[in-house]
Amino acid sequence: MAEGVRFTGIPSAEELAAATGIPSEERLKQGRVAVIECVQEIPCNPCESACKFGAITVGKPITNLPCLHEEKCVGCGRCVAMCPGQAIFLLNYNYSETEAEVSFPYEYLPVPEKGDVVKAVGRDGQYVCDGVVTSVVMPEAYKNTHVVSIAIPKEYINTVRSMKHSADADEAEAPAKKDTASRLVCRCMEVTREDIEAAIAAGATTVDGVKRMTHAGMGLCQGKTCERLVARIISEKTGLSMAEIIPATKRAPVRPISMGVMADAAEQQN
Repeated sequence: MAEGVRFTGIPSAEELAAATGIPSEERLKQGRVAVIECVQEIPCNPCESACKFGAITVGKPITNLPCLHEEKCVGCGRCVAMCPGQAIFLLNYNYSETEAEVSFPYEYLPVPEKGDVVKAVGRDGQYVCDGVVTSVVMPEAYKNTHVVSIAIPKEYINTVRSMKHSADADEAEAPAKKDTASRLVCRCMEVTREDIEAAIAAGATTVDGVKRMTHAGMGLCQGKTCERLVARIISEKTGLSMAEIIPATKRAPVRPISMGVMADAAEQQN
């Protein structure tokens, strides 16, 4: 990422083009394959350990972007739910003559059921088209994350990446029943909106201020996912515009080194 450019939480076309986890069009049309839309150089590699076929590598340093070896990918989907950033999807271009299948992680309740007609959305959460749930799985290794697969028109295979929460319609009809306070804002550190609002009430008016009080943004993604969400809540509660809210201070990731390396360095100095 170029200096001075900030992540928005939604991968841009330029970021996706530079990503190393996107399969070729030729491989896409051969059958089920993983798509890794990870564009953030953060210390994270669960996807590498999740793949039993060696189709995903991160290597060293651990901040490398994950690389998809498309010829080794069998489309098993194990990596989809194991990605903390929910940046991996499974695409099946050949689901039918007219439809493709998109699989994505889903951590909301209620869980959809096979056959449900749902509202498919893009990376920005905006409606794209209707879809039909083809399967919902959660093997033990998925750690409470369901993987939902939906059938959509083929033309949207590179656009659809999730579905609207099934309770959205009910909430629109009955706003009093909304329970937004307990919703997670920082998934890495399990910080809820209620926690963030409490920090703001206690005097935090910057992203760093909320971070110090709640640890939001201190997880694996280093705030790449939640920073803008925290800023929006600050804006709502304080009346400040988004431009007036000071972003979080960026720090380079610290990597552990062995005592042996430190000892060698000390000997060389002596």
